[in-house]
Amino acid sequence: MNKYDPLRDYLAGLDQTSVTMSFERVEELVGPLPASARNHRPSWANDSKVEAQAWRAAGWHVDTVDLRNERVVFAVGTVGGGHLESHAAT
Repeated sequence: MNKYDPLRDYLAGLDQTSVTMSFERVEELVGPLPASARNHRPSWANDSKVEAQAWRAAGWHVDTVDLRNERVVFAVGTVGGGHLESHAAT
């Protein structure tokens, strides 16, 4: 079992087109996130990393990520690797 399978299963079971999750909620599903997830936007890229494979396998992608407020928005559909926006204040 992959660490990120519970996130995949959670997203696959939703009956909506987007969901905003706190990093804390994601951690409730998968355990502690790597430090890079809180500090580096590329950690949330829709690429080939194991975590991205999990949400993409569920048919979802990261639409936006807000590092400052520790929130991520997942949306239904797939996009090319690396698509990422940030609403974090600079």
